[in-house]
Amino acid sequence: MRIYESYKAKPSLNKRNFRTLKSIILASGSSIRKKILDDSGMIFDIVLSDVDESEIKKSLQTSDLKLICLSLAKAKAIAVSIKNPDSYVIGSDQICCFENEIFSKPKTKENCFKTLSKLSGNTHHQNCGISICLDGKEIWQNYDQAALSMKVLSDNEINSYIDLDEPLMACGAYKFESQGSSLFEEIEGDDSTIKGLTLDPILNFLNSKNVIEFSAEKN
Repeated sequence: MRIYESYKAKPSLNKRNFRTLKSIILASGSSIRKKILDDSGMIFDIVLSDVDESEIKKSLQTSDLKLICLSLAKAKAIAVSIKNPDSYVIGSDQICCFENEIFSKPKTKENCFKTLSKLSGNTHHQNCGISICLDGKEIWQNYDQAALSMKVLSDNEINSYIDLDEPLMACGAYKFESQGSSLFEEIEGDDSTIKGLTLDPILNFLNSKNVIEFSAEKN
């Protein structure tokens, strides 16, 4: 398989110089979101939410990606926050979109192929909404979008990539944190947004609330 090297993802973040002062919960079972926070040096727990995302999407009756992302992130965070009122709960949602079509997790190799065939040679967007809740109420939200231009891929290259990375549960049918990043010739946006959890705004907000404390000292 030919892996394009026009775009290379940034290496994992070094652990930041800050202390975690209060309880933080990530309301997600995503291993990538967990890694983003782990790499930052944050101390946190994981509690999964039990919200029905499909029902929330139906109730919204909108194609506004920002509203959908933020609403789903808020629902996840509030569901966990109600049961953990003293913790700062982080909820997140990600949507991949191309030409007004939303791509859910493919789940099968056939769907992976269909998605990547549509994205091949085109520019699509990854949208990330984040909500932080305390005591069952949303206290902060953030939305970010990244644009990704994919190289033109042959059918053989697409199939080879799918076999290599097995992106069955990946938003957009590629694992950007793995071999998927090499499929792109140009990226506009934050790597952490593409991975599903825009990091710097979270850290800045938590620091402003004295949940974490930045330090000039080296680890």
